[in-house]
Amino acid sequence: MSWFRISIGDAERAVLSRGGRFVSIVGPGVHYSFFPAAERHSTLLAEFRSPWVEILLRTRPDVVAEHFVIVETAERQVALLSVNGRLESVVGPGQRKLFWKPATVEIVDVDQTPEVPAALLAAAERANPQVLTQLQVPAAMAGVLFSDGKFVRVLDPGRYAFWNAAAAMTLTLVDLRRQMIEVPGQEILTRDKVSIRVNILAEYRVTDAALAATGAKSYVETMHRLLQLAVRSTLGKRSLDEVLADKVDIEPAAATEVRREMASLGVEVAVIALKDIVLPGEIRNILNQVVAAEKQAQANLIRRREETAATRSLLNTAKLMEDNPTLIRLKELETLERLTEKVGTVNVHGGFDGLLSKLLPP
Repeated sequence: MSWFRISIGDAERAVLSRGGRFVSIVGPGVHYSFFPAAERHSTLLAEFRSPWVEILLRTRPDVVAEHFVIVETAERQVALLSVNGRLESVVGPGQRKLFWKPATVEIVDVDQTPEVPAALLAAAERANPQVLTQLQVPAAMAGVLFSDGKFVRVLDPGRYAFWNAAAAMTLTLVDLRRQMIEVPGQEILTRDKVSIRVNILAEYRVTDAALAATGAKSYVETMHRLLQLAVRSTLGKRSLDEVLADKVDIEPAAATEVRREMASLGVEVAVIALKDIVLPGEIRNILNQVVAAEKQAQANLIRRREETAATRSLLNTAKLMEDNPTLIRLKELETLERLTEKVGTVNVHGGFDGLLSKLLPP
């Protein structure tokens, strides 16, 4: 029988076997053995990965206790294995593994601690990302966290991770910025039975993300419905003339009801207004005719006022000329001046009176 020389490095171990049967595990140094089969392992890799794991666990507990740390997890557990204070591996639920000594193991009950501590997140992601569920909450938003459909808490913007073995974690994102909602094309029947179409505009902001996500199936749809009811209750009490003349807005009582209902869902509603009022084509044509008639009447009235003023001015001028012959003469000269502006040559016979008689025949 021959001796075999086996040299093992400082960061190595070797499993010796003969004929498919385990013999021993040897550490650093030079070893001489009759058993030529040596399975080398680096201790820099914390986990002992070998076909011998189950055999050693069943048949050689003494060897396991000497060289290894046993990590065994239940279905709702994960194990954190550290070497020299550094997280080296994360063992998922329902597993049994061996790790080279020295190593420390922390068993985590995921039902009690479903969230990965922020200080361990980077190391756990590097060691075994498959055991993590990661969630991201963007800036200006809140994340409403649910566990198996049950509300847990509200998450601020940032990155979070949870153990996969825990209950199913889902995230609903809620925008906390001030936003606008528009309800277009609402068909409303006024008090005088005229069908009009209106567009409603409202400004709102979520103040309680948990209420907004859990208080209704959709707080946006709820607000949409409340705005529809508010505008119907407002315009249904008004005639078309009142709507157009007063530029009717949402009644204060209706707007207050909308704000009260939405406040119970964690939403603050600010401005509520009618953006547009659209009339049917035939009603629009009639109104255009009415407006045209009103403007024509106003133009006629202004024209009559101007004619009356001109007549009154002529009457006053006639009264002055009747009592003042000199004024008559000045008026004649003024008239003559305007006439002669359009005449190239003027021949005067019989003086000024003769000129007038020629230009202004009786």
